[in-house]
Amino acid sequence: MQSTQKSVFTSGQEGDRYFSRNEGVYAAMVDADELSIPNSVYASYIRAGDAVLEIGSSSGTNLDALRRATDCAGYGIDPSAKAISSGSALYPGLNLSVGTADKLEFPDQSFDFILFGFCLYLIDRDLLSRVVAEADRCLKDGGFVGITDFAPDVPTKRPYAHRSGIFTHKYQYERMFTAFPHFSIVENRPFSHSGPGFHPDPQERLIATVIHKNLAGGYQLLA
Repeated sequence: MQSTQKSVFTSGQEGDRYFSRNEGVYAAMVDADELSIPNSVYASYIRAGDAVLEIGSSSGTNLDALRRATDCAGYGIDPSAKAISSGSALYPGLNLSVGTADKLEFPDQSFDFILFGFCLYLIDRDLLSRVVAEADRCLKDGGFVGITDFAPDVPTKRPYAHRSGIFTHKYQYERMFTAFPHFSIVENRPFSHSGPGFHPDPQERLIATVIHKNLAGGYQLLA
């Protein structure tokens, strides 16, 4: 039986290997004073005391930068037990746990802001609708979703560079939320691994998107 991408990332295989490959990058970011491009966008929508969940948090380096900038309460989940163990030691002010986006172990309306930290492109396609439903369930009305991911001109699929049988899927993931009228985009910030702004190569484009949830405002009331 062919392994799903979820099983590969949660079984102590690729999730831990991903963290190990990038551990040096995360270490260099610890205590950095300047926010990343996506975090500089998201911080404007987070107030002191807000409950913020990062899905795909790795060891929590990105989340802790947001916590220090906004004084929010930071929660993070990641499929890598190694990343969560490392982050729990490094960032005692965060609430980190092993988990995946399709099954959030939190009560309804737990969070003011839910951030997908560059992970949607790796999720099994048959789990995407469940991922949206879980985020919607756990997000408070009036809250925000943040998405950091690729921004191709058309949906694309290509083999994952680090393991055979796994694929990356580049897509404008904000569309999964805005298909529902109670979600609307309030800000988009294009960037790439080269820096801020638009990149001419569609496969190199990244974007930080903020989406607002407003259950009452999703429909026009007619007499």
